[in-house]
Amino acid sequence: MEKKKKATLADIANMAGVSRTAVSMILNEKEGVSFHEDTIKNVRDAADALGYVKKETVSVKENTFYEDTILVLTPTVTSPYYATLVQAIEQEAQKHGLRVLTQNTYRDEALEKDFILQVRNTNLKGLISTMTPINVTLLEELNKTIPVVVINDKSNDIDLDTVEINNYSAGVLMANHMIELGHKHVAYISTTLNSINSARVRRLEGILDTYKKNCPQGKVLVKTKDIDPEEERSNIHLEHDVGFELTLEALKNKQITGFIAVNDMVAYGVMEALKKQGLRIPEDYSICGFDNLFPSKFQSISLTTVEHYIVSKGQNAVGIIINRHQQRRSPYSSTRVLYKHELIIRHSTGAPRE
Repeated sequence: MEKKKKATLADIANMAGVSRTAVSMILNEKEGVSFHEDTIKNVRDAADALGYVKKETVSVKENTFYEDTILVLTPTVTSPYYATLVQAIEQEAQKHGLRVLTQNTYRDEALEKDFILQVRNTNLKGLISTMTPINVTLLEELNKTIPVVVINDKSNDIDLDTVEINNYSAGVLMANHMIELGHKHVAYISTTLNSINSARVRRLEGILDTYKKNCPQGKVLVKTKDIDPEEERSNIHLEHDVGFELTLEALKNKQITGFIAVNDMVAYGVMEALKKQGLRIPEDYSICGFDNLFPSKFQSISLTTVEHYIVSKGQNAVGIIINRHQQRRSPYSSTRVLYKHELIIRHSTGAPRE
């Protein structure tokens, strides 16, 4: 005997002479939407006639899937910086019997918002944003019920628990290093510079202010390329490619003797561009970056950079979430952890060419 086909919203819509959306709103009693009484009656009569059975919705609060889970929002795990940070979070979470769910946002405001809304009414253990979020207000609201920790730049004033690094002073540190070596003219190579990517901006501000103060006869050439979310999603070599491309442009300025990359990944692109031009590092050009990624210590790279304690920041973020649960701390108080950076001098920087 052939099994009877279950009635669908489309079937009801056809019988009642209304749209499928209207059927869904009426049967689910959507708030803030009203229909004529006859329309509501027609839809419900059609549903009864077709034997439509409404799916029972399970209360999200009853769903235990998120109970021991931390959600991590990160721009992209193709970046070694964020990949290391996420893994550090996972390692620390595992020590406490917690799982980690990671979502790439690609710095897309709508996508980030969607992820936040999906967990808004769940029993999620906590949420960690590995960069200053775009939807700050939404996360501050979420923090009333679910602990939220942001790993960000010290300059951002947000009402959430934070693990911070002062990127402005990191820029000052690197600029002074280049000035002390004798580099009067340098290029700053970066991906998008805007309020969303405040860490990049603050590093540049620290560099510019230091050159203005300690090397007024010098100049910082700023080369940047704006990247949209779709491009970040589609190109896993993005930062390296930007470093390579912008370096070739900057080489047209013959006064430049050094490059300060916004991070180590961009610095690797700078290095490759120089080597493909037959130029030596640091005899012809000095290069430095930020973050101190693992490959930066390789002998063949030996990049001068700034230590940003990636692993420790991830561990601290998890610890803050656990402590808030254990201490039942009010969401209206906040914890701030600030890391000091360290200049790591390697073989990629030296005195400028004559």
